[in-house]
Amino acid sequence: MKTIVQKLLFYIALILLPYYGYSQSGYTQATDMDVDSVYIGGTYTQTQVQEEWGAPTKYRSNTSEFGLNEEYTYAQDQLINLFRFSDNGIFVSFHIRTSNFAVYTAFSGGIKVGDNISRIQAIGLGTPVLESDGKYYLYRNNYDDPLVFEHSNGVITEISFVSAI
Repeated sequence: MKTIVQKLLFYIALILLPYYGYSQSGYTQATDMDVDSVYIGGTYTQTQVQEEWGAPTKYRSNTSEFGLNEEYTYAQDQLINLFRFSDNGIFVSFHIRTSNFAVYTAFSGGIKVGDNISRIQAIGLGTPVLESDGKYYLYRNNYDDPLVFEHSNGVITEISFVSAI
């Protein structure tokens, strides 16, 4: 009986192990949130990212127990746009500080730095919530992680998203 239970636990662990590894990023498939056609939760190679966005100003990578982790930096003047991919290419986070990148492009071209915060609701993404930290948070499609907008007098100065890992 003890041997049967041990074997059963072993096989259960084998079945759950891939799920644990792939679920570390918080998303196991692409969502509808994109940055210029690269979707949060989607899996991309370095070549695919550069085909969409061009060559980064800086590229860094390292390997963890879950696979390759990559960071792409696109700088313009003093402003830096940062994009992170983990677990062998899963797009998990970004910080956008220039108008070079749009988020949710399927919605009338999306939202960019420099747009008025009212554009979010105007293009049908929902109503962002102004939190006590002075930032607007947009919760969509039952995602646990919000899209965050920093602003100055209602004009978006930064768009960020960080997946809970």
